[in-house]
Amino acid sequence: MSDVGILSSVLLNTLIIGSGYAIVAMAFRLMFSVSPFFNLALGASVALGAYLGYSLLPMFGIYAYPLILLGVILFTWVQEAFIYRPMRNAGASPMVLLVVSLGVYTIFESVIHLIFGPQYQTLGSVMNLTQFNLGFAHLPLVQLIIIILGLVSLFGIYVLLQKTFLGKEIRAIAQCSELAYTTGININRVIIIVSIVVGAILGLYGVCVGFDTGMEPTMGFNILFKGMIGAIIGGPTVLAAYLGSMILALAENIGVWFFASQWRDLIAFVIFILLLWLRPNGIFVCTPKKVSCEFKLTKPKRSKK
Repeated sequence: MSDVGILSSVLLNTLIIGSGYAIVAMAFRLMFSVSPFFNLALGASVALGAYLGYSLLPMFGIYAYPLILLGVILFTWVQEAFIYRPMRNAGASPMVLLVVSLGVYTIFESVIHLIFGPQYQTLGSVMNLTQFNLGFAHLPLVQLIIIILGLVSLFGIYVLLQKTFLGKEIRAIAQCSELAYTTGININRVIIIVSIVVGAILGLYGVCVGFDTGMEPTMGFNILFKGMIGAIIGGPTVLAAYLGSMILALAENIGVWFFASQWRDLIAFVIFILLLWLRPNGIFVCTPKKVSCEFKLTKPKRSKK
């Protein structure tokens, strides 16, 4: 393969893998803006979308997709309404909510393990058999859908945050939740709506993962982990999370090209630590200028009489 072909393949794989990371990163960043704790149960939403597709698609075909979305949305809504909101109202800290979300994810993973077993499952190869010839590579339909879903999520979340009244409420809560509450914003309502949006995005991506790489009970944590890294190294905005995910995927693909695929997670960890050491607030965050607090003591001048 020529150097141009190698470069094209690396960039295409970066776009595919990075789009998957970016979908999770943007959903995580959106959820974190109104409910600032590391919600590990978001990974369960991805796995639930995949396993609902595995259960419902053979029976209902294309009509199963609304049921899949409804199931994942209901799952995220129940978590927020009956677990996280009562605990927040009781004064639970973000660390407590983190541990609770880990418990929710562990329970979900155990239930999936009991129902479907520990073996590797797949939604089939229909969407993988349909491929597009790009000249230097063949792109399966499901991977094209992942790329489109990433771009649609980026554009949709941007419009939501910048062009709607709900977006103004989300940005106000992200800036200062106490001040937003005093101005009359119903924070619990906003969090519920954001949970529904995030659940829909992650549910659709879960179905795509089921078609693309298959599923297993532990898939949710691995997917969420890479998305969280992309969101953190990118920065606090949705666009920064998208770009950070692309940078992570590019570095992983370059590392895999020179070494082996078993080193992918190690590469992600090294990049994560190195970039946070160099840019602790994210790559796409402008470092504020330091304001000097030094002052000199001078003797007061005596007034001449």
